[in-house]
Order: sequence, then C-alpha cells, then structure tokens
Amino acid sequence: MTTKKIELRSVNVTRYITPLREGGSLPALAEADDDFKYVLKFRGAGHGVKALIAELLGGEIARTLGLKVPELVFANLDEAFGRSEGDEEIQDLLKGSQGLNLALHFLSGALTFDPVVTTLDENLASKIVHQYRSHGKKHQYAYLA
Repeated sequence: MTTKKIELRSVNVTRYITPLREGGSLPALAEADDDFKYVLKFRGAGHGVKALIAELLGGEIARTLGLKVPELVFANLDEAFGRSEGDEEIQDLLKGSQGLNLALHFLSGALTFDPVVTTLDENLASKIVHQYRSHGKKHQYAYLA
C-alpha cells in the first residue's frame, strides 16, 4: 500500500460572518487571518470529526481525479471565538469546535448561483477555481495510508 502526502495550509479563523443553514453540519461563512473567506465545517457539529475526515477524503479524491474543487485548509478556532454570538445553538457549536476544524475556500457568488438560471462559461469557471487555489506558503501535513 502506498502513502499519499496531503498538504493543507493552516489558517486561524478571525471572524464569524454568518451561518449557512443548509445541511446537518451547520457550516458557516467565516474569514481567516489570510484575509480569505471560507466555508467552515465544525468538528463540534452533529456528525463530529468523522464528517470532517469524509470532507477531506472526498475533496482530495476529487482533486486526484482531476476535478476542480475549492482549496481545503485546516482552520483553527480560538477558545474565545463566538462569545458574542447571540444564538445559543451556534454558541454551543463554536464552543464544541475549539481547535482544529476544516474549511473550504468560499467562491464569491456561490450563495446566489443558480445553475438553472445562470450560465457560466466553463473556461471562466475553471480560471476562477484555479485563482483560489494558487496562494499561500504555510502548510500543515496530513498523511493517509
């Protein structure tokens, strides 16, 4: 069996922007110390760490198959983060997610994109995804057997 080295940058979450109330994991739109926005997947969500591992594996399998996917990063959530959050459910989620989480680069316009109504040239879409994957030098490593 061969070992594949997966390189992920590590960022620190600096601002919780808004919850994304789709799906069971209660992801959020957040900003990190690299000034980029991310869809933050919380380890304290209902499915826990196993869901983050599945997200990581799914993203890296897609990348290995040559699919254009947003960059995945490790996202550190400070223990003081979210103290001012008014929603108790979200406050509990943030407390239970302190430390290492997983995030995907947020693609501007993704929230309002409707493939039924909006058409986008495939070359332009590929360039947009590539732009979001081409930055950063801080890395953290994960090893999969």
